[in-house]
Amino acid sequence: MSGPLEGIRVVDFTIQAFGPRVSEYLAEMGADVIKIESPKGGEPLRGVDVLRGVPTNGFNSYFDQIQRGKKSVTLDLHFESARQAMYKLVERADIFVTNLRMRGLERLGVDYETLSRMNPRLVYALGTGWGMKGPGRDRGGFEVTGAAGSGVLTNFAERGARPPLWPPALGDYIAATYLAYGVMLAMYHRERSGKGQLVHTSLLAAFMKVASCCVDASVYANQDMYGLSHAEDGGLYNIYETKDNRFIQIAVMHDDASWTEFCEAVGIEHLKDDPRFGPYEARRENSTALVSILDELFLTRTQSEWIEILDRYNFPWSPVRLYTELPSDPQVIANDYLVTVDYPGVGKAKVVGVNIDLSETPGMVREQAPELGQHTEEVLLDLGYDWDSIIAMKEEGAIL
Repeated sequence: MSGPLEGIRVVDFTIQAFGPRVSEYLAEMGADVIKIESPKGGEPLRGVDVLRGVPTNGFNSYFDQIQRGKKSVTLDLHFESARQAMYKLVERADIFVTNLRMRGLERLGVDYETLSRMNPRLVYALGTGWGMKGPGRDRGGFEVTGAAGSGVLTNFAERGARPPLWPPALGDYIAATYLAYGVMLAMYHRERSGKGQLVHTSLLAAFMKVASCCVDASVYANQDMYGLSHAEDGGLYNIYETKDNRFIQIAVMHDDASWTEFCEAVGIEHLKDDPRFGPYEARRENSTALVSILDELFLTRTQSEWIEILDRYNFPWSPVRLYTELPSDPQVIANDYLVTVDYPGVGKAKVVGVNIDLSETPGMVREQAPELGQHTEEVLLDLGYDWDSIIAMKEEGAIL
């Protein structure tokens, strides 16, 4: 079955993770994505060989997961010949995706105003660090700055403690999801009106939106929200250490039925009707005492022993997993959340698959990320260039 975006043409003029993830989402769903890279080394993430201390061992999964299924074309837009080739691509395109700084886009002649004049039906997706206006408009941004600037990092640390380091790419992918959502809204509008438009979000906006339940509450009450200590965080919405120094997350919220089931599961039926813990309000008021009891309880068994016990019950809970355990997790296996790909020169690798289920037009993990400039000649020939023109562009340095 074909993906829902088959026949949609995308020009990707992106770097790092935020922008590339947007167009990779589209590629998963069948779009034809042409990635524009500099002839002088290409995408910076091509050179990643270690991610948080984990070696790539020849398979740059960070780069591959956000570039797979695309065609790579080298164009140095400082050359007029390369810029004209870009314009030819844009004239044919449905979507243009970029996360370069706005001043740079204007200087290179690929800003929204310029490209929309050439193709009024173009959906132009722009991702920025801080927004299109304001004093920080032209300041660089990475996901960690978005997490810091939005207040989100504060929520991960107790008052006065140093906020933790942010996991690689997590914030970029959150922002990319919002931008891809905006692209689909603009495409739907174009179907009805025939008109393209500018679609924009920023890392700052994405982090504020994803944390809006906390932002709105704090702003309205004019009171900052910090992370809570283990003892403060509520007895049944907490993480408990097990006998083997692993952890179990419990997430029983307000309902008393889940409290009753939890008591049965962990063998504390005698506390079910204890006036300190029976009603939800009492559990909240006496959370420190409950945490102390559960701390001792969970230390009596290993994580695997607790999993065997808790698997019989349906209240919300989960083992705190390691990434290396995911291939054997029964839920991951049952839902095909990891898929096996066989890449030339790499061999078989398990990678995260498509996370949107479509019954009639499912997406799929596409072919391996392209080599730098792998499709330059193919794409230029398709645009109507002859070999003499292509050779001339190579000789002047406009393409690789």
